[in-house]
Amino acid sequence: MQKARWRVFFLVAGIALAWQVHAQTIYRCGNSYSQAPCPGAVQMDLSDARLPEQKRQTDAAAVNDARLANLMEKERLAEEQRLLAGHEALRQSTASAPAEVRTKASGTKKTKRSKSKAKTNRSPPA
Repeated sequence: MQKARWRVFFLVAGIALAWQVHAQTIYRCGNSYSQAPCPGAVQMDLSDARLPEQKRQTDAAAVNDARLANLMEKERLAEEQRLLAGHEALRQSTASAPAEVRTKASGTKKTKRSKSKAKTNRSPPA
């Protein structure tokens, strides 16, 4: 019962708003538009010249475009999440592996070791 009252209220408010907007006169004053006429103002004809069938087609196309836009947004967000998950996994795997560095002269790869391991792998001085 309460929902029905709200629906009637919004229906009446929408009709009143549409009637009020339709009843307004718009004037072109040079490069600007106004509801109040100015010297040399031209009254604008803002009626919709489309046939009802054309309006329905346009409305249907707008609804279809909005649906496609929402679908594309969901696909984009899913792709971003997939890429972020892959990037995070890659970052975690490279953090645990030793870093490889190319030397300039030979172009060969050398594995970087931490300082503690480098000291323990040396042979004792003679």
